[in-house]
Amino acid sequence: GCTNIVVKGGVCIRHGAQVKRCSVGECTNHAKKGGVCWRHGAKVEVKLCSVEDCTNIRVKGGVCKRHGAKVKRCIVGDCKNQVQ
Repeated sequence: GCTNIVVKGGVCIRHGAQVKRCSVGECTNHAKKGGVCWRHGAKVEVKLCSVEDCTNIRVKGGVCKRHGAKVKRCIVGDCKNQVQ
């Protein structure tokens, strides 16, 4: 089986997932937001933890890992990595 990351519709890019390309000229990067890539102006909206004075990025349920957000871990062997 294929071990690539699923992109869209349950398949990876190699097996047929269609991804949108940046709409600026000859750019071949993937479109992220508004039809353009990061280089051509797609802005990232970073949401912060809802706990007062915390500047960490929100993970789940409005809070960061430090303040109680549960994250999924890899299930392979002794691997402790976070699932993407």
